[in-house]
Amino acid sequence: MSLLRHLLPLSFILILSACAYEIPDMTPEETRRIEQLTQRMTPRCIGRYLVDLPDGFVLNEMSRTEIEAVRIVITPEKESRFLTHFERRKGTLQSQQLPLSGNPLLKGMVSLPDDAVGGIFDRAESAASSGRAARTLELWAWKSGFKIRADIDAFDGTYPEDAGSAFHRKNGNNTPTKLAHLSSIYKRLDGRADSEIPTEQGVCFPNGFLRGAPTDAEWIDLNYHLSTAEDVYFRFVSMSDIGAEENTLLDRGSEINAMLKEVNGRTLRKGARAVNSQGIEEWLVMRESDPGVKDYHFVLEMNALDGNAFKPSVTFEMSSGVRKPGPQLSLEEFATRKPIAKATLGEAESVALWDKVTATLRPRPGAF
Repeated sequence: MSLLRHLLPLSFILILSACAYEIPDMTPEETRRIEQLTQRMTPRCIGRYLVDLPDGFVLNEMSRTEIEAVRIVITPEKESRFLTHFERRKGTLQSQQLPLSGNPLLKGMVSLPDDAVGGIFDRAESAASSGRAARTLELWAWKSGFKIRADIDAFDGTYPEDAGSAFHRKNGNNTPTKLAHLSSIYKRLDGRADSEIPTEQGVCFPNGFLRGAPTDAEWIDLNYHLSTAEDVYFRFVSMSDIGAEENTLLDRGSEINAMLKEVNGRTLRKGARAVNSQGIEEWLVMRESDPGVKDYHFVLEMNALDGNAFKPSVTFEMSSGVRKPGPQLSLEEFATRKPIAKATLGEAESVALWDKVTATLRPRPGAF
């Protein structure tokens, strides 16, 4: 997670340092560009919150969703394509054996509730391990135009090769319990268009929604990037499973300032303010992640001293001048990729966009 951990929008009370840096006004050209970019803004459901983003921002493919110990990925997909992928995965698992022991990787497949399209694979956690006790229940499902993947770890210490192990006997077999939990989560899952805002209690994540009350086991990490640029994006992280932190964003000033010295950076603005009745802290910096190239990294933090089901620890970030998140590149791809030569949005533009967007961050009605 980013060093500048959390932030939120500009509202009523802003506590600035005594020697605050003065952010320049936008030029007429920059003003026109930001006005055009923010002319149309659409609410997006992120975790149990809403934020309005310019229509030019699209969902980034890099994300993490883990709710109640279940890892979830939902993507739009046609049923025919899903079935092809599902059968291919089944064939791969059925053909694999564990090294040394020669035991099958796949123990079996369980049908989905209500005989829905797909199934749940009960497999060894790792194809590289010779043991079978560490398990993964791997759910594949297709529902209303979306592929649903959901995994949970399990343990089965009842295999014959583990009969002499006191550890395995003690831990027994929790696979049936984990299977029931995974099935329960699946029943509450739905695919969702990015612009769709649910009205019932539950949590949003990329392309999906899980109905239900808040829990202290939710981790949502997602990004939106500007479709016309490689280096402008927002990141949202919500965690209800970490409890209270030792300090807040503004308490970490010495650490942040030390980092800024290493990257020829400076603070543009920092402080505490209220946004839609929520207390937040923010820290906006300029830095040179690549020498000679200025980039802008803004962070908002909320609920750092709570971090629970009803007040999850929230971080909201914006970057301009740093490449958007993406899959890991090969060495050849990394070597041939052109570096970011200049931030798409300059200092004044970045701050203007930040203020416009963060002012809309609010709890989704009915989410909690």
